[in-house]
Amino acid sequence: MTPGHEPYGQSTGLLSAVMASCRDAIIARSFDGRIEAWNRGAEEIYGYSQDEAIGENVSLTTPPDRRSELKRLRDAARDGQVIENFDTVRTRKNGETFPVAICGFPIKDKQGTAVGYATVERDISDRVRSADELRRALAEAQDATAAKSRFLANASHELRTPMNAIVGMTALALEEDISLELRDYLETIRDSSDAMLHLINDVLDLSKFQAEEFELDETPFNPRELLEGATKVLGPAAHAKGLELVCHVAPDVPSRLIGDPVRLRQIITNLVGNAVKFTAAGEVVVELTEVESHHRRCRLAFRIADTGIGISEEDQTRIFAPFTQVDGATTRRYTGTGLGLTITQHLIHCFNSQLHVESAPGSGSEFSFELTLAIDDQPANPDAELTAKMKGLSVLVVDDNEASRQTLIEQFNAWGMKALAVDSGDEAVSQLRAGAPDGGGFDIAVVDALMPGIDGFTVASQIESDDSLATKPIIMASATDRLEFSRRCAEAGAAAFVQKPISQSQLLSAIGQATGAATLEGQRNQGLFDKPSVQPLTILLVEDTPANRKVVQTVLSRRGHHIDIAVNGREAIDEFRKKPFDLVIMDVQMPIMDGFQATEAIREIERGDSRPSTPIIAMTAHSMRGDRERCLRAGMSSYLSKPLDLAKLLKVVESVADRKDGSVAWPSNETPQKAPSEPDAEAPPSRRLVDLDAALSRLRGDRSLLRDMIGFYREDAPTLLTAIAESLEAGNLATLERAAHSLKGLSANFDAEAVVNAARDLELAARTGEEGKLSKLAADLTKAANQLMDFFEDYLGGE
Repeated sequence: MTPGHEPYGQSTGLLSAVMASCRDAIIARSFDGRIEAWNRGAEEIYGYSQDEAIGENVSLTTPPDRRSELKRLRDAARDGQVIENFDTVRTRKNGETFPVAICGFPIKDKQGTAVGYATVERDISDRVRSADELRRALAEAQDATAAKSRFLANASHELRTPMNAIVGMTALALEEDISLELRDYLETIRDSSDAMLHLINDVLDLSKFQAEEFELDETPFNPRELLEGATKVLGPAAHAKGLELVCHVAPDVPSRLIGDPVRLRQIITNLVGNAVKFTAAGEVVVELTEVESHHRRCRLAFRIADTGIGISEEDQTRIFAPFTQVDGATTRRYTGTGLGLTITQHLIHCFNSQLHVESAPGSGSEFSFELTLAIDDQPANPDAELTAKMKGLSVLVVDDNEASRQTLIEQFNAWGMKALAVDSGDEAVSQLRAGAPDGGGFDIAVVDALMPGIDGFTVASQIESDDSLATKPIIMASATDRLEFSRRCAEAGAAAFVQKPISQSQLLSAIGQATGAATLEGQRNQGLFDKPSVQPLTILLVEDTPANRKVVQTVLSRRGHHIDIAVNGREAIDEFRKKPFDLVIMDVQMPIMDGFQATEAIREIERGDSRPSTPIIAMTAHSMRGDRERCLRAGMSSYLSKPLDLAKLLKVVESVADRKDGSVAWPSNETPQKAPSEPDAEAPPSRRLVDLDAALSRLRGDRSLLRDMIGFYREDAPTLLTAIAESLEAGNLATLERAAHSLKGLSANFDAEAVVNAARDLELAARTGEEGKLSKLAADLTKAANQLMDFFEDYLGGE
């Protein structure tokens, strides 16, 4: 104790009371290293009595590896500073080490001079134990989430695999010369299969949303065909309940947009499916109109309205929660996962929009949203010749549903026809007797078959049997069974028929058939095998599922290609060693050896044998984020998801045949040798560095994938450049060769000739041991690669 200072034993009564009652350890220490005060809390925590502790060294409870903390506390107290709470460990009398939280402060005499320091030490074993349990629970939850994601991905794969066979075989059957009735059955199977795939995706999508791993694609599509196709699938369900299902697409909606048609169709299917499910009588109207259009972009309004049970204001927020329907009774009455609206809302958010609902119990519901999409180049209208022949024709529309009448009138007006609508069979007969408003007769009548009072069949029979009625061509419309419908239409004398909800293409074909402007009989749609086959390819198909092998083999064989089969990655490697192939189609998930491992082995064989790089197309039924990118990183050249789009499969496969002359490089790890040339001073910088148009063409216009690949380049190229510099400094030519080779393949994806040529030169020099050239070649490659990365940065920043 410093002479002249007040001893610790003369503390005030208040301070003694506080120390005695506090359950935390309060310990006072002198600067010369002795314990001067030890309260009851310290006795309970550490196990030493006051008599045992006072006078002992300050390190009594401090483990050897924590002694530096005492010095820090002492030095801070001498400077008059307070040490805030910090966590550490201390030792009890019985040798047990446990966690504590400590704060320290100086002890001063009456003159304000620091004479020692004190600590308040709290046993935090319970807190640490709880934190450890929380961490373990979090780790278990994360493991469970990862397991769920793996399960969902695998379950999706297992469900998609048989669906691939169903969709593929149906597509092949539709290529045959079959009757209209059988074709209709198969088209229904195809459309229903698409709907089933959407349902399979629901649970997987929910997992993606929760993990924030969802992204949209961008591809051209026809919004009218999308909307009409989505509603047609739900037509039988609507008809079974006696509902009128109307699909109305305004004539001014562009015929070609860029967006994600799969997800947009999923939105429409979910909303229309819900409307049909919760509507007992009346109608469901699906409407698409254009709000505005400028600068090659348009804003579209989607509206789905029904006359169903309605939703209370309270339930209008609750229905968007997962696994929730309007109420318990409704859950028992109406089947479903309860995920539809949850996923729909998330999907619309991904499109940067909001889903709005207007409803009241018993008054039906209206769901609406607006999307802004880019307008693609509008293709030539293949129906222009037919619509020109129909211009000026007068048509009588007979339908008891107002929405159906208005939709048909609008469409006929858009085609230049003169349309008049009535809402009953009696009015139709009266109007036909009176003639068209211009004084002549009607050229054609479109009649709803199922109407109250005089139905459409009766109207058609009266027209057919009455020679005084000039209108003979009749098109019947109904949502009833097509086979039965067609028989009754023929008996009633109808010239053609359309099935509700009526699509524009279906209506146009029926009018052409009824008026003689065109004929449906004998016509065959453009098929997969109609155009002449390109130069035959020798293809190695690697697929473990027999049904999937059969689909792909049938399609490619009928195009004239020769197919060899391997059922796993090991067999693929064995087949690849035996002979060269123009192309490998590789399933990703297989037993024994998967597609990634097989691809890596094939690339090694090519490098070892100095063989040119063979294009490898990945096939996978997984759809989690990163699957496509992983395929490309593994050395695969392109990616197709299951169920396969057969037309897309042919397009990707036969692009190899189109490029076999070497004039355009396939985006792989190898690029044909090109002679060095001086850059064209007149060409824009982007053309000297890279050809993004060619890269985008090989990616089938997938700008999202192009941006991803650019991101991969910006991520991987600096690492490879660093590896090149380190290998050069260390004299490790093998590592230098591999890094240059990887950068060459990475740059070849963009036709980046300067980088590819520089990387190839460095790779060759490292392989042949030309050490005198390496420094300059490495510098040239670094300069070219950095220029390319600068261009990519400007490109992405300007989008």
